[in-house]
Amino acid sequence: MKINLEAKKRELTGKKLIALREENKIPAVLYGNGIENQNLELDYNTFAKIYEKAGESTLIDLSIDGADPVNVLISDYQNDPVKDKFIHIDFKQVKMDEKITASVSLEYIGESKLVKEEGGTVVHNFDELEIKCLPADLIGEVKVDISKLETFDDVITIADLNISEKIEVAHDPEEVVATVIAAKEEEDPEPVVADEETPEGEEAKEGEQKDGKASDEAISGDKKQNNEEKK
Repeated sequence: MKINLEAKKRELTGKKLIALREENKIPAVLYGNGIENQNLELDYNTFAKIYEKAGESTLIDLSIDGADPVNVLISDYQNDPVKDKFIHIDFKQVKMDEKITASVSLEYIGESKLVKEEGGTVVHNFDELEIKCLPADLIGEVKVDISKLETFDDVITIADLNISEKIEVAHDPEEVVATVIAAKEEEDPEPVVADEETPEGEEAKEGEQKDGKASDEAISGDKKQNNEEKK
């Protein structure tokens, strides 16, 4: 899939870009091997629709001031964290005969019966994959069908994904992309057994009472002895 996008050369830079953004335009830059960097401006609404459709892994035909289009990828972008709007775009011009590295997103589709019937939970280990291929072989996304997970022992690995042989995936083929784990069973709390032994504090008190009684008896004996001596 290839998408067309119009751009214009941009003269404004620095603080003057605020005025450009207020006109509902986005500043951008185009760079690439063997070409001179170009400052550009884009219509905001047009670019936002294209990005929603293309993402960062789809080839774009970028035409500047009506000239013949060049093949580019969205290599980076900046967002306003408050307004959640694009404020700058980086385009990288690519050569169609040279392989490029890109990130492609995973779209999880379908539903495992283990979730509905057994209360299981789907575990996603990847949101995107790093790939390498010729620009013409780029793909926008990879679909992962969760309905194939029919038992808790089933897994979907990198090798199970439907990806063209023309695309190199920079991950171990045996890495697990998705699986379903069983719901944890709630364990009954262990009954609390009352301690029949005398608490240490009470033992100490009893000891004190015994000691106290012994002391009283000793004092009484001493008094008796003293009285006899006086007699």
